[in-house]
Amino acid sequence: MSGNHAQMPRRTLAAPCRFEGQGIHRGEPAVLEVRPAEGSAGLLVARADRDWPAMAASLATAVAEKSDRRTVLNGPEGQVFEQLEHILAALAAEGITDALLVQTGPEPPFLDGGSRDFADGLARAGTRELGATVAPFVVDEPFHLSWEGAELVATPHDGLRLSCFVEFPDTVVGCQGISVEIDAASFRREVAAARTFALERDIEALRAAGLARGGTLQNAVVFNQTGYLNDALNFDDEVVRHKVLDLLGDLALIGRPLRGHFWAWKAGHRHHVRFAQELVARGDR
Repeated sequence: MSGNHAQMPRRTLAAPCRFEGQGIHRGEPAVLEVRPAEGSAGLLVARADRDWPAMAASLATAVAEKSDRRTVLNGPEGQVFEQLEHILAALAAEGITDALLVQTGPEPPFLDGGSRDFADGLARAGTRELGATVAPFVVDEPFHLSWEGAELVATPHDGLRLSCFVEFPDTVVGCQGISVEIDAASFRREVAAARTFALERDIEALRAAGLARGGTLQNAVVFNQTGYLNDALNFDDEVVRHKVLDLLGDLALIGRPLRGHFWAWKAGHRHHVRFAQELVARGDR
């Protein structure tokens, strides 16, 4: 999938940054520190409350749970990291290839419900080049995955473009679609403030399953057949914009800067993860 293409500089943070808040699913206090990394380690995750070695945030350990509400990294010695897609999306948009993410529990703070707070914090910290390079993951030929009612496509593109489409028939959302050329500025402007979302009728079941305990109408968009429970939306099409955010965060697990046009129709985290895994497998042939 990725041939001979110009190398890109590896980049890390110029200074550490810290985020504090509440986890979305357990509803417990959570802290995430994103620290500069040296060498070419890539994106690593670690737990401040566990004596575990840092592990790579990669497709090798990624699974999307059956609820499809999050992507989870399961590592050796029982390591579990949940809901990292929002910070991974912000890191990818900022062009950060190497960093150490240290959190106090299994999930990071949910903050604004999207990636705006993460992107703002990373922008304040700044970036610096590491004096090494990385080969981007480049889509050289079209690839199509049809699975569980979702359709995902990768096509060649000079840059990074994400296109997402959702359908929630018989709800106020209906059908939404958007295509965004991704860089740091466009991500902050067009995507980062898009919050996670849920159907009102699903909330009770989520909480009964131990999920969404930290969800509020400030950090999540909730909708039903006739309208939104929120007083206001950050975008008229906030639901599909959040899908762009999730897709970028899941594709970031490939561990290299992305070059291509990635499309997703009616897809969730499990579809994104399998799509990324198959893209990488094609590149390794």
